[in-house]
Amino acid sequence: MGKEIVLHSFYCMKCGNKAMELFRKRGFQHERFHRKKLYCPYCKLELNCIECKNEEDVYEFKENFEKGVYENEVKDSLHYLGSSRQR
Repeated sequence: MGKEIVLHSFYCMKCGNKAMELFRKRGFQHERFHRKKLYCPYCKLELNCIECKNEEDVYEFKENFEKGVYENEVKDSLHYLGSSRQR
């Protein structure tokens, strides 16, 4: 029996759009709402995106995004990226 692979979506914490989809081995799972630094084609920036494994995760991410839950984390991420590029 082959290894089962599932498709997970990553959503940008800055704009709320789907930044990318990645295949994951079912046995290699991260915690819920795992952050991964990816390039967002909408923002044209590399920043933390949130991994959503299913429709329930996407719904909860969208709710949290609308409430502004991720704003401070995005600001910290952008500040860190800006300071690391100046070195």
